[in-house]
Amino acid sequence: MDIVQRNMFLLLRSGAFQTTEDLEPMSAYKWGRLYQLAVMHTIVPYVYEGINRCRGQFFLHLTAKQEEEWKQALRENQAQAEQQSDEMEEDELLRPDRLTNPLLNHRLQDILDDEHSDIPTRRLVLILIRIVRHLFNEGMPIRQLTELGIFLRKNQDRIDYVTLGKWIEQLHLTQMIQLISEFLIKMFGFTEDDIPFLQKRREKPIEQIAQELIEFTDTRSQNWYFSQQDGGIFVHNSNSSATFSHVRRSARYFRYYPSESVTNFFASFLHSLSHIEE
Repeated sequence: MDIVQRNMFLLLRSGAFQTTEDLEPMSAYKWGRLYQLAVMHTIVPYVYEGINRCRGQFFLHLTAKQEEEWKQALRENQAQAEQQSDEMEEDELLRPDRLTNPLLNHRLQDILDDEHSDIPTRRLVLILIRIVRHLFNEGMPIRQLTELGIFLRKNQDRIDYVTLGKWIEQLHLTQMIQLISEFLIKMFGFTEDDIPFLQKRREKPIEQIAQELIEFTDTRSQNWYFSQQDGGIFVHNSNSSATFSHVRRSARYFRYYPSESVTNFFASFLHSLSHIEE
């Protein structure tokens, strides 16, 4: 990772997990780049909290304009969060999520509907599934990983890890859990003891995957829909680079979750075809 990404994670860890971090020196331009990354990955509240915790550090330099940009982004984030909170009912805490593989999705829905299991363990499964889906369809799930870390810090003693282990095997998530755990350890400062559901660590090189930090929203799945010109018979792709990015992600994570990787790609492809006029 470059210095902008390193400082972003320093601030993210400081803000989300109240760690003590030492910033590296950056120019005003690079601080602007850090702001763009925080907005892109929807982690403004956590990073800005980190900025506030590092106010006394020599290398923290924001211009007046940059300071106002952060505050404006924070206000917009808070307004959006309040709107979502007003619209969400209590039972939506376990609102259905899905996998594209029919067999695995059936097992997932059975897990989420199991009223005999405790809610924190089911919520943890849901968080893990959302990280997987974000990896396949959007790229680096920084906000989702942050929320996973916060959830583990607050609920570690309330989770049934025996049941969780069985569910991980039923959903064929073992390799994905290895990858997610490696993200938490290398990028968020967690230890193996902080991740009780990690059965046995096999250190994985994640540097190449982490470089998805620099991919902007034009490579996301919703931007590679197929469309048809008015009155025309030819179909064209809305964003070829987004298509290739999606293909690369599917191939990259195939070894971690082959049963979901293939069906997820074809489900996204078929969904993109729905934008063609009949």
